[in-house]
Amino acid sequence: MVSSFEANIIATDTKNDLAILKSNVRPKRFYKISQDDPKLLDNVIIAGYPLGKRVSSAIKTSKGSVTSLAGYGDNYSNFQTDAALNQGNSGGPIYDRRGNIVGVAVKRLNVSQSDNFNFAIKGTTVKQFLDANSVITSLANRTSQMSSTDIYKIASKQTVMVVCHR
Repeated sequence: MVSSFEANIIATDTKNDLAILKSNVRPKRFYKISQDDPKLLDNVIIAGYPLGKRVSSAIKTSKGSVTSLAGYGDNYSNFQTDAALNQGNSGGPIYDRRGNIVGVAVKRLNVSQSDNFNFAIKGTTVKQFLDANSVITSLANRTSQMSSTDIYKIASKQTVMVVCHR
């Protein structure tokens, strides 16, 4: 069952393509944002709704690794990953193996020779934006790694499809 909620824009960061939205959704679990930047070759999992309902309304995930610590044009608030990122993944969480958010999917560079030019906003950049707007965040999990199944369970309860109607 798909539910719809209206949301108001509370704050935006146009440089990093971030926004804080407020709605009547009352989640039972909250994202835990890593306080550390991802490291080169760290394993990551992307969750989201690529291509929206054109494919299905089910959440989709992909695995990969951190392939560069800078984004397009040497943007150090981003990192690069080889995990599959498609239209509709933007704004979706990127998890580390502990179930913490290490990034937010932001864009895929259209290069005909390779599909591995995918970028994310670093979780530390997201945390700074949230802190600057007085949004309280949960403490990151610094202990044991989780199974892919456990991360999927977290992602499926925390990740929502956002559609803008303007």
